[in-house]
Amino acid sequence: MTKKLIVFDIDGTLVTDEHVLLPETKEAIKQLQQEGHMVMVATGRSLPIAVDVLEEAGIEHSILSNGAVAFVDGNQIYGNALSQEALEKLVTISDEENIDLVFNGLTETKIRNQDFQPETKLAMESFGESMPEVEKDFHKREKVYQIVALLSEAKMPVYENKFPEFRFVRWHEYGIDVLPKDGSKAETLKVVAKEYGFKQEDIIAFGDGNNDVEMITYAGVGVVMANGKPELKKVADFVTLSNNDGGIVHALKEFNLI
Repeated sequence: MTKKLIVFDIDGTLVTDEHVLLPETKEAIKQLQQEGHMVMVATGRSLPIAVDVLEEAGIEHSILSNGAVAFVDGNQIYGNALSQEALEKLVTISDEENIDLVFNGLTETKIRNQDFQPETKLAMESFGESMPEVEKDFHKREKVYQIVALLSEAKMPVYENKFPEFRFVRWHEYGIDVLPKDGSKAETLKVVAKEYGFKQEDIIAFGDGNNDVEMITYAGVGVVMANGKPELKKVADFVTLSNNDGGIVHALKEFNLI
C-alpha cells in the first residue's frame, strides 16, 4: 500500500464534544503508524493547548496555530510569525476597543488582559482548557505566530480593511484567529508533503470547521465530520459520522486504511 500522510484537526474532529479521545480512535492511529503512514494533527491550537492530546494520541507530528508552526518528531520545521508592526497596531486598536487578546508563541500561550470579559472565558474554555496566564507584553519578548481575538461578529468593523498583513478566521461566536495573510493549515501541509515526499493525492485530511476549508480542498481526500460546517461539507470528498460517533474510524475503514 502507498504510504499516506493522514492529518487530523483536533476540536470537533479527533476528540469528542467532551474533549475525549475515543479508545477506538487511539487504536486506529496506532495501527496507521504501524502500517508506516505519517500521522499528524493540524489544529488551531497552540502547542501548550495541543500537547496533552498529542501525547494521549501518540502523535509526534503537528501543524499548530492554523499552520503558523509545524513540528516533526518534536523538532520545528516551519514557522510563519505575525508581522511585528501590524501586531502592534492590532494591540493598540484592541486595547482601545476593550477586546481581549491571547498570544500564541512557539511554546507558550498568554492572555494580554488581566480583567478579561466573561465571553472570553466562555470561548477559551470551549477547548476544555483553563485560561492562559496573563502577560501583557508577551508579544514584545517572543515571536507571536497567532493571536486569538475575542470579539463578536458585530464588532469586526474595528479591524476590517486595516490589516492587509492578516487573515481573520472565526471559530467561535466570540472568538477569531488572527493569522498571517499567506498562512493556513493547507500551506504548511504543502511544506510537509514536499519535505517528506508525499504526493497531493496521498494526503488524507479530516476536519470540521472554517479553518479547515483550504486543507480539505487541497488534500487528495478531504474528509469532513457529520458535525462539520455546511460550507466545509460542500468541498468534502467524503462526509463521515460525527466526532462523537466514531467518524474517524468509520472513514478510515471506508478507505481501507484500517
